[in-house]
Amino acid sequence: MAITIQFSDYALKTDETLTQKVQFVYSPLNELFRSLHVLLNPRHHGTNIDWVIRVQEKLSDDFYEKLHYFQPFYELGVPPILFCNFRYHATTIDEEVQNLKEFLSESAITNLIEQLEKVTNDRENSFIPQLAKGLEWKDFSLSNDKRLLNDLKLNPSEVFQTFFEFIDWYRREIFDDTWEEKSIQQKILIEIQKQSSFLRRHGLVEMFNHLQVERIRWKKEKLVIVKPFAQELQLEDSDSIVLLPSYFIWPHLFVEPFNQGVAITYDITDQANYYSSTPEDLVTIFKALSDPIRLQIMNYLIDKPSTTQSLSQILLLSNSSISRHLQILKEAKLLKIKKAKKFVLYEPTELVTQLMPDFYKYFKN
Repeated sequence: MAITIQFSDYALKTDETLTQKVQFVYSPLNELFRSLHVLLNPRHHGTNIDWVIRVQEKLSDDFYEKLHYFQPFYELGVPPILFCNFRYHATTIDEEVQNLKEFLSESAITNLIEQLEKVTNDRENSFIPQLAKGLEWKDFSLSNDKRLLNDLKLNPSEVFQTFFEFIDWYRREIFDDTWEEKSIQQKILIEIQKQSSFLRRHGLVEMFNHLQVERIRWKKEKLVIVKPFAQELQLEDSDSIVLLPSYFIWPHLFVEPFNQGVAITYDITDQANYYSSTPEDLVTIFKALSDPIRLQIMNYLIDKPSTTQSLSQILLLSNSSISRHLQILKEAKLLKIKKAKKFVLYEPTELVTQLMPDFYKYFKN
């Protein structure tokens, strides 16, 4: 059984028109919701159990009360309306939260209630059928608490005020530190950059195979996503497939239709696939990083791209010496250059964090 996504005739005309149907979305707010799901069901998320145990010390009974109260928002996926149906582009979680506050007008509230009611009414048959209960949702218990839905109908403004206060506390006390500690931003951005580059070079069909998600495959001009139930989705000419890489989602894979297409949230926890190269390339990289001056250069440039002259003044070395170190780092593909008017600035590539996500954390101030 599977979810089958059918593309429009126009999308299937050429590789280019097909490629245009895919959008990658960077969403810290998505990770926040997924992390709440992990706290709600830690037994199903063994890769993050150490994190759950550690943060539980900071979680009060009041937090768990609100966690269960808002459970329909992240119990089984996250309604795309909580991402404003991907209408806006945001680069920070602050922007996403502010967009959501403004988006939740009376009409959006009505749509949100309809989506939550549909999940509530259909989930026993569509979302967690018997086969799924024996696989990724084993021993999972659904909530029968109707308070959130009832309160949204009676006093939505009060519900959302409580919700954003809950989110604000969770961010301040738990999530923001987790975001930094686990380098989640780097992991997501590396994945988006990697797959977008592959999409540009090889097209949509090969890109889905390159995702290395075994449950997603291309078959006879359709995208097939293996799930323990059957569903047919038809994309119109103006619709898109929105892909959200997620650190917290494993072992799930969520497919959520919305009014402009389909959102697919998939797992990126396997960091071993971020960088692939020959032993000779790795030797070049590690040799380039084996000098304390070059390490100082990398550490300085991550915060402030600089010229050769600036680095020589900071490190008290000659221009020629700094140039030699920069050339070694550049040949190892650890640095790149950009021009700003008459200046040539050096800045790190993503290569070192692809190999070692926590590389810059090892430096002392």
